[in-house]
Amino acid sequence: MKLLIVEDEFALADALRDRLQQEKYEVDIAEDGITGHELSMSDTYDLIIMDGMLPGMDGVNIIWEMRKAGHKTPVIMLTARAGLTDRVKGLDAGADDYLTKPFEVEELLARIRALIRRNHGPEENLLCVGNIQLDRKNGAIRNSQTGADVTLSGKELKLLEYFMDNPGEVLSRGKISLRIWGHEDTVEYNNVEVYVSFIRRKLKFLHANLQVKAVRGLGYRLVEEA
Repeated sequence: MKLLIVEDEFALADALRDRLQQEKYEVDIAEDGITGHELSMSDTYDLIIMDGMLPGMDGVNIIWEMRKAGHKTPVIMLTARAGLTDRVKGLDAGADDYLTKPFEVEELLARIRALIRRNHGPEENLLCVGNIQLDRKNGAIRNSQTGADVTLSGKELKLLEYFMDNPGEVLSRGKISLRIWGHEDTVEYNNVEVYVSFIRRKLKFLHANLQVKAVRGLGYRLVEEA
């Protein structure tokens, strides 16, 4: 699961990232409202933790813009604004939950788990599409018909998991780069193409009935063949 923290108090954001990474979440940080808005609109995160008061753009306005554009990523507001009017405004804008500072990290973790269960169901270690089973825990894929398997590198695992979580959906290079490498890393233009080729080879080796196909000018999508 990939989370975004939109928080201008860097010490808090950094501490939260460390704790969330201990829980095996992937985490990006946006330190201002403009960056937070851009990343929130990317549809590459499973959940967003949003501060209310941010430089550049207010957290409530970011959520309102997300919902107006049709983005359904769950959002937890984490803010010092504790008044009833503020809570109502945040929830009415489209926040799924509201937690005020100071807060207990364990409570935040519980709320994250609850929202993920609500939106994704309980996370299973085994992800299945076509005749391919991906083991998230062990980082391997297996042909369910022949029993043959092969190990994936870390980024191969993230990439194939992203495709298998969104079968048939066209995923742009930009979305893939953000999902796999994050917004803070410098990604070479052909990195996505290189890792897609790695995935294709391993699927072919396993005689998978899945293919990662290029959609000209748009990106890639995972398709199941009859």
